[in-house]
Amino acid sequence: MKILVIATLMVLNFLVVQTAAAFDVRAGNLIQTGTAFITNLTAHEYGHALVGSSVGAEGISVSFFTKEKNNLFLGYTSMKRINEKAYPTFVLGGEIGVNVSFEYALQSYRKRPTSYNKALLFFSGTDFLWYSFYTFYLNEDNPDADPNILRKETGASKDIILSIAAAQSLLNGYRVISGQDKIIPYFTFDRSSIGFQVKVPY
Repeated sequence: MKILVIATLMVLNFLVVQTAAAFDVRAGNLIQTGTAFITNLTAHEYGHALVGSSVGAEGISVSFFTKEKNNLFLGYTSMKRINEKAYPTFVLGGEIGVNVSFEYALQSYRKRPTSYNKALLFFSGTDFLWYSFYTFYLNEDNPDADPNILRKETGASKDIILSIAAAQSLLNGYRVISGQDKIIPYFTFDRSSIGFQVKVPY
């Protein structure tokens, strides 16, 4: 466990150092960074909604800056009905939405490396890692946090989820720094399964 925590902190440090320029404190950059954060949050929540809808969820509702079951959420997506086997897919939908945001930000950054694009790369490229780390070590009592739901529904341990999140963030960081897409992490899903895969184009 200690090795995983140290590895996670190393990945976070690596990514923060590489994207620190996105957080220039000039007013224009602060606005762009804040906008990138809101974009990432929106991609996460609507990822739940769109993926959930594609696997048969009904009564989907998206809200922001809300309190649910005595927990504060920046974003919260709920649904009224879903097939039990599709529930983990609905939960992972947030990260699937963020992956789309990352791909958009990466292509935009390569054409025009603005503060907005840099910040969106950071937020979307590390979303699953930050969320998992925060949930498992600072907010473990929140049963509605996506990483806790994934643990419960799939039986995957904290270590497995953090390892996947760290691998994804590290590979995303490599793509940003190298400027190449030789290895691409992504999630797969259907009505009864979710997966983490790596594509190696050649």
